[in-house]
Amino acid sequence: MSAFMAQAGTLVVGGDAGEALGDSLYETVIYVGGNIKSLGADAKVVELTADDLDTLRALIDQSGLTDLKAENMTKVVSAKELYNFDALKSHKY
Repeated sequence: MSAFMAQAGTLVVGGDAGEALGDSLYETVIYVGGNIKSLGADAKVVELTADDLDTLRALIDQSGLTDLKAENMTKVVSAKELYNFDALKSHKY
């Protein structure tokens, strides 16, 4: 459940990620260098953009984790399905 309900920022995971990564994620972006066991509610994997690669290269350089390669990272973002959550949506009146 790394980045549970994370609302801003960037998380870089150098290796594998466990269960429910990014559960109920808002605007945070997660980059994962290894395997992802499972995504949390409302998280999805999307393709890396050129801007993502630039950002990742800078973060990797700053961290000193030179074994990480930006091109091999997976990007996880919010699917934005929970933004307008309605607890009564499925109830009948």
